[in-house]
Amino acid sequence: MKQLRQAKLLTVLVLMVFILTGCAHMMSAIDNADLQAQVKMLQPILLDPVTKGKNKTVFVEVNNVSQMQIDPQQIKQLIENKLTEKGYKIVSDPSEAGYTILATVSYTDYGRKTGTQEGGATGGILGALGGALLGNSRDTSIGLGLAGALVGSIGGALAGKAVKIETYAGVVDVQIQEKTENPVVGKIVTNANQGTATTIQTEQQVNTDRQIYRTQIAFTLKQTNIDELEAANVVAEKVATQIANLF
Repeated sequence: MKQLRQAKLLTVLVLMVFILTGCAHMMSAIDNADLQAQVKMLQPILLDPVTKGKNKTVFVEVNNVSQMQIDPQQIKQLIENKLTEKGYKIVSDPSEAGYTILATVSYTDYGRKTGTQEGGATGGILGALGGALLGNSRDTSIGLGLAGALVGSIGGALAGKAVKIETYAGVVDVQIQEKTENPVVGKIVTNANQGTATTIQTEQQVNTDRQIYRTQIAFTLKQTNIDELEAANVVAEKVATQIANLF
């Protein structure tokens, strides 16, 4: 009977480890169970409606140089589909396009928050208590208390680590070239650093029939134990929508 009571007590304590492990972290994990996505164009572009009515051909190119596995071809296809629905024709030669859309996923960052520290502390306390109560003598209870603290700490830490609140953040650079009837005159200025004290500045005159607009789209994704593929699909859809909505 005594061994049965001890076994029941140990079972209750183990359950308490998992229930109480990182309580605040677990509540936060529940709050972030659904994927939260925020996408914002940092500087909106206003395209002339008269020019949009004339330039009904579009060339699209998308690249990804970030660490996140976002498929650039998926974004490209989504943009093309959305613009086709608006009456635009997609062309493969940029020289034939009224609009050229260039987009690059240039930067992404990843962060995560786990309950490892909180879980280890809670598990250690309950493990120590369990080990002490199961001991048959003072010396044995001290030894089992220390062993219980170790086991509880490891178990609590593992439980906390298994639940991760993950965040992806990134930036997409966007450039739109608009074909115009009037010539566009400008210059390209390059500042090239040599060493720590020398800078070389070069200028190039530009004469073209394209007006250039540039902006950036910032995005953040947050979820408990996020699925990177699902997150990448959400980014692709929302970025494509933002770009297509300019037309």
